[in-house]
Amino acid sequence: MVWALLLVIIVVTGIMTLRGKGQVPWCGKLRRLHPGSAYRGEWMAPEIVVNQVRSDYLAAASWLHSSALLERSRQWTMAPVYLDGSFLKRYQRVLMMNQSGDNTSVLGVLRADHQISVRHFSEDGERCLVIDTQLQRRMATYDGYTRERLHTQDLGECSQVYQMVYDTKSRRWKIETFIQELPGGWNTLSASQHIRVLSSLPTSTGRDN
Repeated sequence: MVWALLLVIIVVTGIMTLRGKGQVPWCGKLRRLHPGSAYRGEWMAPEIVVNQVRSDYLAAASWLHSSALLERSRQWTMAPVYLDGSFLKRYQRVLMMNQSGDNTSVLGVLRADHQISVRHFSEDGERCLVIDTQLQRRMATYDGYTRERLHTQDLGECSQVYQMVYDTKSRRWKIETFIQELPGGWNTLSASQHIRVLSSLPTSTGRDN
């Protein structure tokens, strides 16, 4: 009986240890915003965590915008530093599709001013959403062989939503998923009454929602 009890304690302790390995330090410091609201309630991490999310996202966005001018081997090696999950897999698929030559005839580099909003942390604190409002977006086109700039196009502004995930090994946030591009004026008072920012889509969502 005693041995059986000890075995149960060891097993339970082992399971708790395994579960706690990936737990982030701020998991117990998350606070609930708008508690009791089905559509407005969300978890928020301490400001120091929010600032790291913002910093790591901006670093990833800057690398993505400039990586087109790098050698493909360098792009492949550096991608996992900034990207993860489905976003990383898609980036790597695009690289593999473009392996027909060392360079392409035309390369595009996107530059923009970023206004970052960090929202909707998961209950375990390991994921969150980033709303990136990009102002003064400019697409600079370069010759793929000479790297000479050919022209620059003004793309206006947009707001894009990404899911970030925290990598406990590298201790940094990475872009995991592109969620969607928000409609223009989404953050105005009149539009905000009709738009809900959710961490996941409800199961009842139809084609027109």
